[in-house]
Amino acid sequence: MRGMIPIYQCEDLYLYEIVEDFKWAESEEDRSDIFSAFCASIWSCANKRRIWTRTIRYRVNRAAADSELGRIFAGWTRVEYPACKSTTKEENWRPILRQKINNLYTRYFDPEIILDKAYLDLLKTPKRLYYEWTAGAEMDPADVETQIRRAMEEAGTVKEALQRGKMALPWNDYKRLIETFLYRCLQNCKLADQYEGKACVLCRVDFLTEDHFYVKYMSRCLDGELRKWQKQYYGVPKSSRKGYKRCAVCGAMIEKGGNRKTLCGACRANNDLLRYRRYNEKRTTNRKAEF
Repeated sequence: MRGMIPIYQCEDLYLYEIVEDFKWAESEEDRSDIFSAFCASIWSCANKRRIWTRTIRYRVNRAAADSELGRIFAGWTRVEYPACKSTTKEENWRPILRQKINNLYTRYFDPEIILDKAYLDLLKTPKRLYYEWTAGAEMDPADVETQIRRAMEEAGTVKEALQRGKMALPWNDYKRLIETFLYRCLQNCKLADQYEGKACVLCRVDFLTEDHFYVKYMSRCLDGELRKWQKQYYGVPKSSRKGYKRCAVCGAMIEKGGNRKTLCGACRANNDLLRYRRYNEKRTTNRKAEF
């Protein structure tokens, strides 16, 4: 092993060196020390998960500001929504892996960050209509107000539906889950020299270093492991020829079962209970009416 010392240090090591040390570790204790240092290096990385407010903005020109349409558009020159950093310019393996981990939390767990294209397009409706108007399109003020109002209402509906489709997991619990995935990555990955003579995998990928090769491998593994965990979270089969969709009420993942299957088991039971209660209330009301 490289410079065996009481506490394994990996801040100055390349990722491929850490993978090799993990693979060549002489004991489970050594392997555990390497993995702990590997995880600590990722979590202490400066590329933290940061949330800020992003703004869709435009400026109504002075010539149009006094018109009825100008005043309508002036009320929508700033449409704000929460966003999260999704890319990094760093080339070191730590910020790149950390960015992947941050993005997965945003995609699967954070209910406040909605980056769906259809949702964002709805929020951009006032800006889009304004530039169409300034480009010469004829518009009726009442119709513009209606379009904007409906777009914002639909954006709220879309956001709520997408929020229901996200899983609930606090950040600290997510970190522990990711560590179990990372350990599997290190256990299952092959050393780069094991690929020699086997279709030369390293020559086919669009990366120039072994570190980039392992980063790409681990990123794919994290994607796959989280998709499998999601199915476990919702209690659906790990594989299904029918495919999956979302419950129309709570957003839970369910196995497809034809066009008539739109609810998960819990929502279907609750829906049946409500129908039964309404039936009993109606029957009781009819009986009272007879007397």
